[in-house]
Amino acid sequence: MKKTNKIGLFGGAFNPIHYGHLFVAKESIKTFNLNKIIFVPTGNPVFEKKELLNKQIRANFVKTVISNEKNFDVSFFEIEREAPSFFIDTLQHFNNGKDMLFTILGEDTFMQFHKWKLPEEILENSYLIIAKRYEGNFAGTKNYIKEYFTKYKEKILFLPHPLFPISSTLIRERIKKGKHISYLLPESIEKEIIKNGYYR
Repeated sequence: MKKTNKIGLFGGAFNPIHYGHLFVAKESIKTFNLNKIIFVPTGNPVFEKKELLNKQIRANFVKTVISNEKNFDVSFFEIEREAPSFFIDTLQHFNNGKDMLFTILGEDTFMQFHKWKLPEEILENSYLIIAKRYEGNFAGTKNYIKEYFTKYKEKILFLPHPLFPISSTLIRERIKKGKHISYLLPESIEKEIIKNGYYR
């Protein structure tokens, strides 16, 4: 069966979602000719995360931000499960045999990929798009692939782009220090965070 739709799965805590996430999603569509990006907010993370906002709030932030993007969608699959959010379960949920799947990861997240549950099975059923996070030319990432995933190197794609150094950690730290977060994330999310005192 020929797989015609190219679907990007963009998982993560989105704690909170910001312009860096949105830029990566849009750039992935343009660079790899994807039909759609599905944001999959983490429900109950396997690895402990500091200052993790309520999962329903984080997912609703994503839903609000992407509502006007025709090629963006959000899945509450992990949010609605009580089980830990192993990505292999999410991938199996979306693997319908018809679509070509692409898993989007930040470069820093990918460098821990060997610790994930069944990473080779993920690569058997999905391409990986690695979004550049650090300065340089992916040299360290390529060495990591040689060490752990040489067999799958053709399925690991790179997304070099001018991603400005925005991160959810940076936003949370600025909030705690009483600094502004304007222009780091959509205004609607900024207002909700400030109104409700999130991350303080």
